[in-house]
Amino acid sequence: MGKVWLLLHVLVLCLVGIMTFTSVTESDDQAEEENMTVMAQEPLEMKVTLEKSYMDGKIEKETVTETISSMPDFWSTYEGWEVMEQKEGHIRFRKEMDDISPFMKTYGYFGIKDGVLTIFEGVPINETVIQSFYHIDTEELESHLYENLKDGIKIKTKENYQQVLETFRSYQNTEAVNS
Repeated sequence: MGKVWLLLHVLVLCLVGIMTFTSVTESDDQAEEENMTVMAQEPLEMKVTLEKSYMDGKIEKETVTETISSMPDFWSTYEGWEVMEQKEGHIRFRKEMDDISPFMKTYGYFGIKDGVLTIFEGVPINETVIQSFYHIDTEELESHLYENLKDGIKIKTKENYQQVLETFRSYQNTEAVNS
């Protein structure tokens, strides 16, 4: 009976040891998981550069610092933007805008310089050229259109911009001009 009693004690001690070991191991695993969860929930700061590319060639840039607590939310914020560059702590997005730039709407005037359809910053008399398009056959140009170009045609909207380009395209010489 002594041997059975001894064997029973050893068996109980082994079971208690195994249960204790399992409990400690599970506790360590839970603590590790909790630490990883806490680490994953810590917000990430990222420098974000937004580039808006307008149909008139202007690119506006804005840089902000984003605090990101959820990557899905971050990506949904910039849905429709194209990633141009991404490195640690910084991401650069670009979006093609189907419009002319605010700068062009504020300061842009169509005019003519040396026979070339040109956009000026302010009225053409200031001669600060923003962009040049193509040579116009001024001999073929109706006099009121020529006067409008000399005085400057204010660019107000995308539609206005496109309409002026189309109007004068029919008076275009075959010679192209680089802006």
